[in-house]
Amino acid sequence: MKKALCVGINDYAGFNNDLRGCVNDANDWAALLEYAGYQIDKVLDSQATKSAILGRLDNLITSAASGDEIVFTFSGHGTSVVDRSGDEKDGYDEALVAYDGVIVDDELRVIIQKAQPGVHIVVISDSCFSGTVTRALMSNIAKPRFLKTEDIPPTAVLKKKFLQDEDMVEVLISGCTDSEYSYDALINDRWNGAMTAYATSVMRKGQTYNQFYEKLRELLPSDDYPQTPQLEGSAANKNRPVFADNTGPVPSPEPIPSGGFWAWVKKYWWVILLAIILVIILWRVF
Repeated sequence: MKKALCVGINDYAGFNNDLRGCVNDANDWAALLEYAGYQIDKVLDSQATKSAILGRLDNLITSAASGDEIVFTFSGHGTSVVDRSGDEKDGYDEALVAYDGVIVDDELRVIIQKAQPGVHIVVISDSCFSGTVTRALMSNIAKPRFLKTEDIPPTAVLKKKFLQDEDMVEVLISGCTDSEYSYDALINDRWNGAMTAYATSVMRKGQTYNQFYEKLRELLPSDDYPQTPQLEGSAANKNRPVFADNTGPVPSPEPIPSGGFWAWVKKYWWVILLAIILVIILWRVF
């Protein structure tokens, strides 16, 4: 069995919290994984509630048997919250921001640890896991995927990775380190997470996760996107073929971004202006 759960959330409550590339990310990972032979469960925007994500992921992992391949992708805001279980040395949990709430790393670990021996799990997270509260924008075409959900002090820099390295049954691919942002970016006239856009462009049939990661690190971090993707997991799992050796290359997605009309207008404003002038001239002449 090869199954995947792909989550993408652009639509968040509150002023200026929306993103533009996360649904595209989910669609792109779903297309790549479907091409690789996976059955896809895709959850977008208002469908991606906390209970829906955790429930579907739990069903996916608990129904898997030895030799099965499971992939969970998440694109959306990341955050940090006060640790209430007492297992964090720094006092803060890393978390994913669902449509209606926060999913802390402890909750994901509980589900992943239910996997039977021999089940292969890949977690791909294109979101921020920064403990800072600064929400600085690089430019009008890049936005950090970080959402402040609690009053965490600026000095609270997370020391622990999203999932522990020790005895990891899964491979984790994340968009950045625990002190960086993952960026929502306009790349080739299409909104995506920077990590997802570059990761899907370099992933090829026959690569191991280590070989894929080497190619990804040739592209990130960059001057435009100062984020450092991470690859975590056991040495044996990182040397496995990506997605069970059935991956692409996958055809590039159509460059029709979510909310990309204004980006197109911005790029081709001079063509639009010339067309308007021509219409005015023809109208006056005839």
